[in-house]
Amino acid sequence: MSSARALSIATLAAVAAALIIGCDSRKPTGEAAAGKPDAAAPAAAAGTPEVRKAVAPPADDRFAAQIAANLPRVPDPAIQVPEGGGAGAELDNATFRDRTIAFVRQVAAGGDKVACALSLSSKRPFRAVVMGFQEGKQIARAEASDAGLCVALKEATRRAVAAAGGAREALAGARLVVELPDHHESMVESVERKGKGVELTQGLVPVRALDKALLAKRIEDGKGYLLRVIDPLHKGVHKYYHAPQDRFEDELHTIYTASTALTLLKLHAYKPDERLLRQATEAAGFMMGMQSREARDRTAGAFFYAFDLERKRPERRLVVGTASKSIFTLIELHGVTKEKKYLESAVIAADWLISMQRPDGSVRSALAGQEGGTWKVQGKESTLYTGQVLSALSRTYRATNNKKYLDAAAQTADLLLARIAKQGCFLGDDYRKPNPISSSWAVMSLLDFVRASGDQRIEQTVFRCADDLVKRQWRRPEDAYRYGRWQRSLSSSGSGWLAEVMSEVHHHCRQKGMTGCDRYKDAVVAAIRQILQYTYGPENSFMVKDPQAAAGGVFWSVRDRYVRTDSVCHAMNAYLNMIDELGDGPLLALPERPLAERMALAAESASAGAADAGLAEEDGEESDEAAAGQSGPKDEASDD
Repeated sequence: MSSARALSIATLAAVAAALIIGCDSRKPTGEAAAGKPDAAAPAAAAGTPEVRKAVAPPADDRFAAQIAANLPRVPDPAIQVPEGGGAGAELDNATFRDRTIAFVRQVAAGGDKVACALSLSSKRPFRAVVMGFQEGKQIARAEASDAGLCVALKEATRRAVAAAGGAREALAGARLVVELPDHHESMVESVERKGKGVELTQGLVPVRALDKALLAKRIEDGKGYLLRVIDPLHKGVHKYYHAPQDRFEDELHTIYTASTALTLLKLHAYKPDERLLRQATEAAGFMMGMQSREARDRTAGAFFYAFDLERKRPERRLVVGTASKSIFTLIELHGVTKEKKYLESAVIAADWLISMQRPDGSVRSALAGQEGGTWKVQGKESTLYTGQVLSALSRTYRATNNKKYLDAAAQTADLLLARIAKQGCFLGDDYRKPNPISSSWAVMSLLDFVRASGDQRIEQTVFRCADDLVKRQWRRPEDAYRYGRWQRSLSSSGSGWLAEVMSEVHHHCRQKGMTGCDRYKDAVVAAIRQILQYTYGPENSFMVKDPQAAAGGVFWSVRDRYVRTDSVCHAMNAYLNMIDELGDGPLLALPERPLAERMALAAESASAGAADAGLAEEDGEESDEAAAGQSGPKDEASDD
């Protein structure tokens, strides 16, 4: 596979700068935080694949004028090689990155002499790219090439200083990113180890070792993030946090409020905290305020999709997914507080869901408000919505013991069973090609129905389809970028949801006393490791304006670095479901290949290209984003 397919921080920053102008405050359409090198088109917003195909990669010449004007006054230090410092290809990866960052810092400081212990040998010249980021903004980028690595790094650094203004202190407060694109090496300056280097893989700081202590830390970080995403006045929750610009969109979303409140209740069960329970009940107050009570137009029980903070009114759109996820939270809150109002709200929502069912068990997606006050039915069928409705009706039956809800759930369960019998476990719908998210909703909803009905025939289908998903998980240990992800599920929300589903299947397997349950646990652990790579923390927040505000947020993808609330909720639910099942030792380790092999040092160019095989996006996968749910109907993307 051509190395031109690999993601580059340099291209990432260039594309982000080109597309961020004119971004819509409601949606993260201007926040493509990454792109492809020159051989591929850059990414725009998720959900707008036609933009990706149409926009040409911008040339990153933003700093050309500054470099030309300021380079003459940037010191040009003499390079000194310490005795025994030319360890060459015998350097290990960590030492190489530490020495590289330290050397770049020396050059940026503007001295007369610099020491460089990086005498590596390669058949191809070293092309060095040096960048500086400050408060999430790229303030410098420059590159240079030379047969000697030290010379290439020195010249690229001098030019980066010129790009930042030319003063000795120009890069003093910036985070450094250094790339050797032709040798498949990228690193960012460490926050936790000042002056040292941290590995970047495809624009991510990879998680190569996972243990319970790291997971517990991320649970605390995620809790802090979810508390910050709640609107302090209305108590609803934002869908998007635009981390590079440090802002929320100007809407509050009922379904994300429900998901956040449900995760807060899980956190409260994990470690009782009255503040979490209070925040969950306040969020439920917002949800119930968004519930229609209009029996005359047959919308009673439905929930308005979003509240517009500018217009101070709900959006006239009623989606079955919003009602379903709200039912999950209301039933859970009733179980904790025993307050009847929550169950009553869930019951009328379930009644509305039944009104949206067709006789064959399929589900109408939504009602859209029209001029004059009428409602238009959106009839396309979604496996996500169908699964959500089945889960909601099954849970309502368990909470009420009213057979009406079990009978309605059985209609939809039979529909899914017939579809699986005909098409197999890998499912799509009117919006998507077959994909793991739609398939996992079939698994989760049928599992909820099994818990309500005890139907062992359907239970067998649950495990069969869960096993099908396990087999589709990416588990090549040499590929830290994708290890634990599912093909055709490109977002962090998708990975989180699949991890959450597998954790539920694991628990059910254990509760039934079955053998082989660890295959589901192993799938969750692998997915958790992958999700942690997409979680903002000290080391990978160099492209965000306020790292503390972003901490614990799970950004959408390498290209789109906004945080969507469900990404955090799904990840946290999986963490909380599994943490007590895990031992205290290492859970998973993905060792890095030796430096000489990975960078193809002293090798021919063709070998260097082969050294990065398997790290770029697999052929054709980008075109499958719609199949992974990224261009589905509004609100349905909540469970991508």
